[in-house]
Amino acid sequence: MGEEAMDSRVYGPQTNAVVLNHQEVIELTIHNPNNMPHPLHLHGHAFQIIEYGQADSRFPIPEQFQGVATTRYVNSPVKRDTVSIPEFSYVKMRFCADNPGVWFFHCHLDIHFAMGMAMVFVEAPDVLQETLRVPRSMYEFCHRQDIATAGNAAGNRLLDFSGLQQAPSVVERAVASPTSD
Repeated sequence: MGEEAMDSRVYGPQTNAVVLNHQEVIELTIHNPNNMPHPLHLHGHAFQIIEYGQADSRFPIPEQFQGVATTRYVNSPVKRDTVSIPEFSYVKMRFCADNPGVWFFHCHLDIHFAMGMAMVFVEAPDVLQETLRVPRSMYEFCHRQDIATAGNAAGNRLLDFSGLQQAPSVVERAVASPTSD
């Protein structure tokens, strides 16, 4: 995509892509406004947990979850690639975009992942285009399946997504029925 690789829109509406600049420091504050913990995992990085505490007043907090103290890790932040955000709480995490690539950030609970609790970080695509060499066998593999190897998410120019396969709107489960012979 050349220079357009820095535009998150070229990755398609289904990816929730966020483009990061090389060496950019990213800080995310993630709120969990419900009564179920969320184990969130970031591929390609070990992030620092710099703060956590009770969700802010925008969210109704049941009495048993009120009064949780805020904890800040100033001198030696904890490093992880997965963090479980407790019920009615938040976590502030930080990482450096020092690993060019496409990295997935998602909830480890399958149903939440399927409901869209996920996003994609496209990290330093400008650097990636300069340094990544895709093996010829991968191009051949795509061509045999009639998959485009250039262009946007639909294999087209810029924001032309005609022909892009749409993600299913409802999660469908296959139910296996026992059969007898």
